[in-house]
Order: sequence, then structure tokens, then C-alpha cells
Amino acid sequence: MLSPSLLHDLWQLIEELPSHPVMQLNDSRLISWLLARVERRLILKEEDISNIEKYLGSHVLLIREMTESRRYHCCPLAM
Repeated sequence: MLSPSLLHDLWQLIEELPSHPVMQLNDSRLISWLLARVERRLILKEEDISNIEKYLGSHVLLIREMTESRRYHCCPLAM
């Protein structure tokens, strides 16, 4: 289980992501890429890494939708 603090940090990182790489990577590569970004920012226990990987895997669609939505809200004329 992820702590509330870790979840907060994880979603904060997700909200800062550029849309281009998120939309171009397949699910497994996206999870690996996100996990690497989290590990660069935070000191994690092995258990946390495993839990984050599972959590990201179950939230890939939401992450993609949020990123895509942000892309069009920031740049309404972008196509």
C-alpha cells in the first residue's frame, strides 16, 4: 500500500508530465519511464517501487487521459 504522502508526490509528478512522451509510449514503457522519474525524485524502499509499479499499471488509462486533457486545455488550437 502506498502512503498518502507518496501518492501525493506521485500524482504531483504525473501532473507535471509533458504529454508528448506519455502518448507515444506503450503501457509497459510508460510505467517504466514514470517509475524512473519517481526514483530520480524520491528515495524509495524496494516495497514502494513494487507498489508504485502496480499502482501505475492500474492507472495508465487515467494518466493518459489527464495528460491528453491538459494538452488541449493548455493549447486549445493544438491538433
